[in-house]
Amino acid sequence: MRPGITSTKLGRYQAAEPLRLERLAVHDGSPLREVDHEIPIPVLDQEDLLAQGIDTAALVPGAQQVDALGSCTCNAGTGHLAERWVAAGKNLLSIQLPSGDGTLGITASGPAPQEDEEFAIVLYHLVTDETGDPSTEWPPVDCGSSGLYVFQEFERQKWASSYLSGAGVCGALSLLQSGTVMVGLPWFNSWFTQDAQGFVDSDGSFGAFMAAVQSGVAGGHETLMRAIPQLAQASSGIVELQGTVIRVRNSWSPSWGPLAGEYLIHASTLNYLSQYVDYKQIVVA
Repeated sequence: MRPGITSTKLGRYQAAEPLRLERLAVHDGSPLREVDHEIPIPVLDQEDLLAQGIDTAALVPGAQQVDALGSCTCNAGTGHLAERWVAAGKNLLSIQLPSGDGTLGITASGPAPQEDEEFAIVLYHLVTDETGDPSTEWPPVDCGSSGLYVFQEFERQKWASSYLSGAGVCGALSLLQSGTVMVGLPWFNSWFTQDAQGFVDSDGSFGAFMAAVQSGVAGGHETLMRAIPQLAQASSGIVELQGTVIRVRNSWSPSWGPLAGEYLIHASTLNYLSQYVDYKQIVVA
């Protein structure tokens, strides 16, 4: 199995991106604020698909019926697209994809995780085609994907006019001021279990980070930053990273962890990972 790809749960955390400096989001040192963005769809679950009544073989021609997919990028992407469209005053009902089982959209009201998960699965099929390499597409290979390919598909579908890439964790915090941000990163084995508060990285210290590294990398993973519940920023504009906390939505069902499918992580941990983390936000015209 290639690095950063697994058959379930995980995908890729990065793919090579063309040099597009006009898409770079850099924090200019201006005051930040604590934010909490509402995502208008439920927490999704890329596993236990059969129990959810989801038949991947019916949704995507050529696919086998499976109980889990490495579609974390598209689960995060579906939540991100829904939040950004609602924030822009657009109608979610206008977002639709054809599938083998009919036309799918993102739910406009009420908790309907099955339909939203089905949308994410069909999106995953399209996004895997962005590599241009049939040997790394789903189906038949559960190949994982990356944030870059998701955002390229958003542009191709004309759901986004562009996108921005955060320059480091402070760039991501700057993007979070206006809306959710997709984050792709290495996922450590120790992070599968959160503490009682919902943190995957303990206290965000260097020691905690090295302990995670020593637990081993399970694969690449994509989730959705949605809130800054705790911000530490000096009057000079410098962000105190260990004192800054980010709340992130996962796609392993609302029963994962004490925060109903979400988790907390310190900005310091993301800074330690630095070049291995990818942050993106769509621009909706």
